Amino acid sequence: MSLKLFYLTAEIAPFCESYSLANFSRKFTNRLNLKNDVDIRVSQPKYGFISERKYILREVIRLKDLPIIFNDKKHIINMKSAFIPETRVQVYFMENNLFYKELTELIYKARNGRVVSDLDLRFSFFNQAALQNLKSLFWKPDVIICNDWQTGILPPILKQNFSKDDFYSKIKSVYLIHSVNNYRKYSKAIYDMFDLDVTQSDNKIDVHIEAMDNADLTIALNYESDQLLNKMKKQQNLFKKFESSNHMVIDIPKNPSLDDWKQISNMIEGACKNL
Repeated sequence: MSLKLFYLTAEIAPFCESYSLANFSRKFTNRLNLKNDVDIRVSQPKYGFISERKYILREVIRLKDLPIIFNDKKHIINMKSAFIPETRVQVYFMENNLFYKELTELIYKARNGRVVSDLDLRFSFFNQAALQNLKSLFWKPDVIICNDWQTGILPPILKQNFSKDDFYSKIKSVYLIHSVNNYRKYSKAIYDMFDLDVTQSDNKIDVHIEAMDNADLTIALNYESDQLLNKMKKQQNLFKKFESSNHMVIDIPKNPSLDDWKQISNMIEGACKNL
């Protein structure tokens, strides 16, 4: 019986890449896609700068003009598909002009260098829509793999808002931490919008902490080039939550070899199977 994984990410190389998440998404999904006993499906937002012609994005007829309820309003998404170049990994691109078309190649910043003010809203939409859209795929994953702060609100949404639905009740979530920066601070209004219980009382919510509190497993990807674990240890509340959660650490060298990627993928696959 194959392991069904739904892999959500904000970046996949070469479609878009601003930090380590993009290359990880390409390497990891390709390794698992080569396995006969793993069924992995991948999704990311369709940013306006991603060339449909260059990457041969195709419409998926049954995933066209899908209604999504977000913040008590009806939105429409379209799912387009393409393969990661030089692989057989199919990516479902979530298209919504309101939230993603205007974002630049920097994704999180405007061309003048200013951080986009409503990133929490834009990526919360991606999480909510991805969960709602699962039924349209006629496919139920065993595990949803969430990558970094952009998908950190999904574990709370899944556990608190979707788990009473039989379709979602047995789906597990795994949260991969790739970075520690201020992007991970969401407005509390976002959590209130979803009527989520949170452990923090500040106006800015640390997405990592709430994700760890709701995910079935948290994995810190300790990039040698970024020294992620050292950054986490400097933030007491964050590291305390990490140590108290169901967690593991995977070290990633500066220039991972093919064998390194095999080992990394096998560790995460094994952890997902044991949930």
